[in-house]
Amino acid sequence: MQDTIDRIDSEHHRSQVFRLTYKGQDYQLVLLKKSLSKLDTELPILLDGIDQKLVRKGDSWFFENMHSDQHFATEIWRNLSLRYRL
Repeated sequence: MQDTIDRIDSEHHRSQVFRLTYKGQDYQLVLLKKSLSKLDTELPILLDGIDQKLVRKGDSWFFENMHSDQHFATEIWRNLSLRYRL
């Protein structure tokens, strides 16, 4: 039990966990930024326990250090923008 309490206390952020299903696979997403706006061009997130950064180029969103599915990055932004009513 103490291990669980210590782990919670050492977390550097306390944000809501979002659940996202994309192409039949479930993901957990934590926004690592206190405020969110339509004008943001970079968005730090924790995706399934891995630090990631979404970057906007034009009207599309991409993962900064990954060559993964651009549609997945756009879907993450869409879900966050719906949640925060942007």
